[in-house]
Amino acid sequence: MLDSKLLQTLASVIETNGFERAAAQLGVTQSAVSQRIKQLEVMVGRPLLVRSQPLEPTAAGKTLLQHYKQIKLLELDLMQHLKPQADISTMNMLSIGADADSLSSWLMPALLPLIKQHELQLRILPGEHLTDPATRQNSAHLCGWLSHDSTTAHGSQCQDLGMVRYQCVCTPAYRQSHFPDGMTPTSLAHAHAVVLHDQQTRHADYLQQLVGYQGGFPFSSMPTPDAMLDFIHTGLGYGLIPQEFLDHMAENDRLVTLGAPLHLPLYWHHWRAEPAIARALGEALLAARQVRHDEHSKRSAGVIARND
Repeated sequence: MLDSKLLQTLASVIETNGFERAAAQLGVTQSAVSQRIKQLEVMVGRPLLVRSQPLEPTAAGKTLLQHYKQIKLLELDLMQHLKPQADISTMNMLSIGADADSLSSWLMPALLPLIKQHELQLRILPGEHLTDPATRQNSAHLCGWLSHDSTTAHGSQCQDLGMVRYQCVCTPAYRQSHFPDGMTPTSLAHAHAVVLHDQQTRHADYLQQLVGYQGGFPFSSMPTPDAMLDFIHTGLGYGLIPQEFLDHMAENDRLVTLGAPLHLPLYWHHWRAEPAIARALGEALLAARQVRHDEHSKRSAGVIARND
């Protein structure tokens, strides 16, 4: 049985990035912190920290950190049932990782009812894919993250939330000046793309999938779909924008599509052992995605009917 005091010490060292700061946080000496970490390393039979600058947990250290956080979440859930009158501000504090596309369209409307109902304190960390969620948290409690990748972390599982549709759009004038003959290798090598930060690979994969283009392309990167769309509306370039975001922007009748849409799966990753509030959050996300799917099906049926 792992000693919770030792796990707490490991978590403090990782989260404060140092033995001295962890000692101050825990109210013990730095020597005591070092002894606890050594004791835990002896118990598990492997090193838990890379003594570098900044300090880095090993794979085993990350696994133990996430285990400790799951225990804390379950303890909070238990106390909420045993002491329902306790201060809820210490109970319902959760963090999720979310991509900018979801944040700009469907995510917040899906979460608002749950936030109001449970007086939830929510921390949303931006990021396309939290590949190492255990080390990206501080005092907030991670309960899950959204990703286009179904690869799971240790102790987690993922739930399919359906497909996200992206349209490659630009202004009519930009299409006329840069793609008069369509998306060809020559035009793609010179036309200016706009991508989300660190998502140029998605754009490159789309071009290869669409027309077999594998060359380079000039691009600017933006932090949000809103910023991308502003860039596109001014006639400076083209890019992949989520259809769900475009549906809520009235001025998008001024844009044209350049090719077939890109479809990417979306997954909700969460821990196998999770408190009831985290489970409710996942259920809210699944319900919201189903509503979006139904709305899209109705719109598509309406288009077909009008074209008949």
